[in-house]
Amino acid sequence: MEQTRRALLASVATGAAAVAGCAAPQGTDSEGGESPYTRVYNEVLPAVVVVHVAENDRKVGQGSGFAIDPRTIVTNHHVVDPGSEVTVRLADGQWADASVVGSDRHSDLAVLELDSSVSVPKTLSFVTEPTPVGAEVVAIGAPFGLSESLSRGIVSARGRSVQGLSRFSIPAAIQTDTEVNSGSSGGPLVDLAGDVAGVVFASQGGNVGFAVSAELATRVIPELRETGSYDHSYLGVTILTVEPQIADANGLDRPRGVLVVETTDGGPSDGILQPSITGSDDADSDSDDSNDSDADDPPTNGSEPTPDEPTPDQPQSGAAAIPTGGDVILAIGGSEIDNTDELSRVLALETRPGQTVPIRVLRDGEEIVVDVTLGKLPDA
Repeated sequence: MEQTRRALLASVATGAAAVAGCAAPQGTDSEGGESPYTRVYNEVLPAVVVVHVAENDRKVGQGSGFAIDPRTIVTNHHVVDPGSEVTVRLADGQWADASVVGSDRHSDLAVLELDSSVSVPKTLSFVTEPTPVGAEVVAIGAPFGLSESLSRGIVSARGRSVQGLSRFSIPAAIQTDTEVNSGSSGGPLVDLAGDVAGVVFASQGGNVGFAVSAELATRVIPELRETGSYDHSYLGVTILTVEPQIADANGLDRPRGVLVVETTDGGPSDGILQPSITGSDDADSDSDDSNDSDADDPPTNGSEPTPDEPTPDQPQSGAAAIPTGGDVILAIGGSEIDNTDELSRVLALETRPGQTVPIRVLRDGEEIVVDVTLGKLPDA
């Protein structure tokens, strides 16, 4: 009897241990150690700073930043642009004056240098491979001025084009559901290994935030440190993703590529790429959905939106004219172009101003290749 009782108690104890092992307490991993978020927070926090910006001794802005070497800080262009007096507060409470050594509005990146009296005890590195969609990431910064804050989420999408500080978009951006608020700008979006996947720069509210990708940042930042500026490739076209309505109006066998609606006078593509000649109303449809403009496509890097392109969520009435007759860009160099975001990404990550690139286009029913020498993206 006693032997049976001991066996039953052992069985219950084993079952309880198994159940306990299925639900580790919050803040710990399944083996009883600290959570991966606690670990990465503790590792990354000493590299994160709060950036204060003033003009004529009056505070005009605040954001976040992080160190890539003991005296070099990465942040956003829009964080430091409002003023000329920059100071940073380190995680250990020290304050230091900083100077802007380089800044670029088209990628919304800036590089600061601390004065020689202070150095950051921890530095961060960018990822060497793109962080995949679905990977867990955390943002560490000062949302609403609340420094040393952590939020977590995943990479929701890659290769987004997001409206920047000019009529051109920031290309190759990371979309994340990690909470991003005012004051988070310039802070690191890191993977669970503590490497920087992107530089936080914008939020569209809810669970949609954006970060400058490591791929773009690692192209721009070295030149900002060395020369103070960075030149982006410029194609000089207005484009639309070819959706079914546009394909039908242009007699295409299927939707593919991007349509050249206009070329900029005197721009790199002027006289080389063929723009649309005319537009026709979609008389067969009375639905607002027949609008040809791609409301989800912001202006791309090196191109501009069409005149008829609506702002996302903007009420529309009637059917817009559908551009016809222009070249359809299918590929740049060896990269296929499926939409405006992809064209933006290729220009940003695979080309430089002054480079002559082969562009495969569909013109009058035939695929041909034309060469375009890329220009420099205008500042305006």
